[in-house]
Amino acid sequence: MTRTSFLPTLALVVSALFLGGCASAGKLGGISVTVAGIQSAQPSLFETQAVVTLRYLNENVVPIGLSGSRHKLYLNGTLVGQAVSNKAVGLPQLATATENVTVIFNNASVIGLLRGLAKQPQAAYRLESVLYLTAGEEKLEIKSRGEGSLDLSGLQLTAP
Repeated sequence: MTRTSFLPTLALVVSALFLGGCASAGKLGGISVTVAGIQSAQPSLFETQAVVTLRYLNENVVPIGLSGSRHKLYLNGTLVGQAVSNKAVGLPQLATATENVTVIFNNASVIGLLRGLAKQPQAAYRLESVLYLTAGEEKLEIKSRGEGSLDLSGLQLTAP
């Protein structure tokens, strides 16, 4: 199945899930998001960015199609940046998928914190995500929170 035919098929399956959900006690859930990696992005004149690879885990027995997402990244308890994505992501049933998003660091003072953290082999992270799912007229928001440790050696912070 090609990628272009996969998304309409996925949307049809998700729509059938919601229409059939009226007659059943099933509930959509069980999607977790974690950080798989981080590396520097091309900084612009006024902001510094990083490319974060996210790993989605779909624990549902049906495939799910996300229409977008937003994420807040915390390192060692401090909010360092946010990312939004309007890319559609297909999550196969009981499987994982990845997506690269650009995290915009909140301000220049975060860069000093990141430089200090990058000298350590690992930093604790927390990722708070809101996943958007649209099926016909139905719009859902699924919240997820992932935690773990992250290797920051891929960050090359050159901004002042």
